[in-house]
Amino acid sequence: MKASSQQHNFRFHNLGIGDIQLGRKPEQIPALVPFQRYSRKNSFIVSPNPSLYQFFNGDVKVMIENDDPGLALQHLFTSINEYGFINRIFLYTRKTNERLAGRLSQLYGEPKMRKAGHGTQNVWVTESETEITLFSPLFDPDINQVISFRFFHDLPALKEYIIEGRT
Repeated sequence: MKASSQQHNFRFHNLGIGDIQLGRKPEQIPALVPFQRYSRKNSFIVSPNPSLYQFFNGDVKVMIENDDPGLALQHLFTSINEYGFINRIFLYTRKTNERLAGRLSQLYGEPKMRKAGHGTQNVWVTESETEITLFSPLFDPDINQVISFRFFHDLPALKEYIIEGRT
């Protein structure tokens, strides 16, 4: 499926970005399309089932503040739980931004930091009990930075809902 040419600008908040929020139904967001229709679906491994995922059909920039130039996304995916509500949001940046963790800290506070595979993770837990995780690769410029959102107490979303690029 070809992405629409319209540019969408969303701001970060505690439940996601713009209208794409944890706890919403994907049908409420017209640009979310079933993952099976994504032209690059074979570039990703998804769990537990591809039918539980959607992709955003359009160009997206995310901002922390109104005057922010924005961060271009290469991919935006959501997943749904057994009740049909968005339980994970995955934002793949178009290019690595070394200052992104600091910028997100301005919005979400001080993160916990840990090493993760070939990179580092910064993790924020908001007052609304949302967990935001930023994965930043250490040495491989071909690996995207990924920002993900989930409700902190939703352990199935953490352990079972995974999307990653094929290598």
